[in-house]
Amino acid sequence: MSNFEFLYPQAFWLVIPVLILLTWMKSSSANSQMIAKHLAKAMRDKVPQKKWSYVWPSIFSALLIIALAGPSFEKQNIPASQSAHARVLVLDMSRSVYANDIKPSRLDQIRYKAQDILPLFKQGQTGLVAFAGDAYTLSPLTTDAATLANLIHNLSPDIMPIQGARADLGVKQAITMMKQAGLNKGEILLFADDLDQSELDNIKELLNHGQWSLSVLAFGSKDGAPIPQADGSLLTTSTGATVIAKTQFNHLKSAARIGNGHFAQYRHDNQDIANLVTNSTFDTLISAKTGKTGDTHKKQQVEAKINNGFWLMPFALLCLLPLFRKGLVFSSALLFIGLGLNTNNAQASTLNNAFSNSNQRGYSAFQKKDFSGATHSFKDFKWKAAAQYNAGDYAGAIDSLQGFKDIDSIYNLGNAYAQHGDLDKAIESYEAVLKQNPDHADAKYNLELVKKQQQQQQQQQQQQQQQQQQQQQQQQQQQQQQQQQQQQQQQQQQQQQQQQQQQQQQQQQQQQQQQQQQQQQQQQQQQQQQQQQQQQQQQQQKSGDKSQQSQSKDQQNNGQTDKNNRQQAEQNQTSSTPQSRSQKQDLDKGQKSKKPESEQTPKQKSKSGKDLQKQAHVKHSQQTKESEKSTPEGKKTKPLSSASKGKAQQQKVDPDMRKLEQVESVRDPSYLLKAQMLLQAKHKETPASNGKSW
Repeated sequence: MSNFEFLYPQAFWLVIPVLILLTWMKSSSANSQMIAKHLAKAMRDKVPQKKWSYVWPSIFSALLIIALAGPSFEKQNIPASQSAHARVLVLDMSRSVYANDIKPSRLDQIRYKAQDILPLFKQGQTGLVAFAGDAYTLSPLTTDAATLANLIHNLSPDIMPIQGARADLGVKQAITMMKQAGLNKGEILLFADDLDQSELDNIKELLNHGQWSLSVLAFGSKDGAPIPQADGSLLTTSTGATVIAKTQFNHLKSAARIGNGHFAQYRHDNQDIANLVTNSTFDTLISAKTGKTGDTHKKQQVEAKINNGFWLMPFALLCLLPLFRKGLVFSSALLFIGLGLNTNNAQASTLNNAFSNSNQRGYSAFQKKDFSGATHSFKDFKWKAAAQYNAGDYAGAIDSLQGFKDIDSIYNLGNAYAQHGDLDKAIESYEAVLKQNPDHADAKYNLELVKKQQQQQQQQQQQQQQQQQQQQQQQQQQQQQQQQQQQQQQQQQQQQQQQQQQQQQQQQQQQQQQQQQQQQQQQQQQQQQQQQQQQQQQQQQKSGDKSQQSQSKDQQNNGQTDKNNRQQAEQNQTSSTPQSRSQKQDLDKGQKSKKPESEQTPKQKSKSGKDLQKQAHVKHSQQTKESEKSTPEGKKTKPLSSASKGKAQQQKVDPDMRKLEQVESVRDPSYLLKAQMLLQAKHKETPASNGKSW
């Protein structure tokens, strides 16, 4: 009885109105005016008074008040957190699941069974992995069954990045997922239609340590069925033979036996998945490891005080028996029934709040998994910490558990620190528990687990530091390269400027040379004109001398014959004709030379411009020839245009990646899954073997 206490002592305030009511009832009956005062006095003297008329209501009121005060003299431990079970569904998405030996197809039944098994998991977390030629994580460990069901609904072999059948890689991916979650024990549920010997050997190596269990649900039949394709044809081998997908149940059974799990074959009802869940091997693994059954982590527990006030209610009801004679109880019952028919949910909740305290309301919310509501309702700090822990408010749980010195509170505080990421304080809490109870197995296990996580964090920090250093080095190298490129660009610009200056100088020199040539030509023309004028003068003088000589000869040779005179006349005529012609030509040339120099300058300028264009064209052709000669083996190089570059880049893009760029507009869940798996495939090494192509 040392633990006896009233849970709701404020109920004793009801004693005051009850005493007032009883006093008023007694006084009102004494002052009744139905009988004359002298007759009432005489009757009281002769008629015996009923001493128990007020005793029964007083006893009833006292028992009712004590029951409402919540007498408690015992406690019970109630789990305050969910189980730490972890399981991963590994689904076969090879092309063989298109076989329809089970209706409508193996694929549909795998999806149905996977969706049906999710509600059967009452405790723990569940992950999802799909495999074909490689394995991919579709969902990490979670308690959100609705999200997992949605992912399973959109699975198909068509969205798998690599076709094939590698169940061993699916098991390996499931183990990796649980290890990343900080677990060293877990259960794997494999939904598959076949296993070959190589896959079985690899699974045996993965499960050799015995810390992971493997249960198998087999689909298909021994006779098998062909595999239909999207175009309606049947899948064939390279030789043209139709592929028949047969299920090797002996290999699937061997895998379950190696993994210390259970084997179940597909059934039309849900008895197959029910057997897998009820025969869960997780507790068996723990009992074999620790010698006891239960969760890997001890469930968080809080002490709940039991309200024993309900035991007083039968005694209180006995006090109402005398009232049946007057019909008071029956009429009161009818009144309450009539009121109850018109009550709504709000009134019911009001009554519940009136007859339940905050801790009870918090516990009911806790049972309904309304952890945020339970956090606001609980007044007991241990219960409040449990609700905060399950709601993910680990900082609030730490604050609520501060100051408690009992083992369970310190242990729960360590769990809250661990979940909050404060591993040092979590280690201190677990060590404090072990000081009080060195045999506390769960504290030992959690202490080792937290230390491993701390080491992993330190390793990750070191890796991050190394990565940061590498990134810094890469950035420095990039900066150096950029500086070098800038220097090279500057040098190239300087060279180009020098070349331009040289070209300008050459052009200026050429222009000067052209001007000099023009001047020389003009001088030559002037000299030629002067020479022509001198020749004309000389010819005129010669013609005068000849005429004088001819006259003198005529005078001296008068006796010559007429023939000689005629010959001399003919000679004179022949000599005069070329002279007249030459004179005309000289006159024409003189007139042309007298034209103003202003008419000659534009022609000269146009000629010089044409000459510059010709020279530039010649230089450009020479440069192109030199560049062609500088290329290896005399091959000609042509610069790519921007359009050709864009086409080349488009040709390099994977068609699947082009589809992924349209995911945001299409909003297709299957393409989102495919995008998720393609991203994982980029960061993974492609397996050397994809197993069977179907």
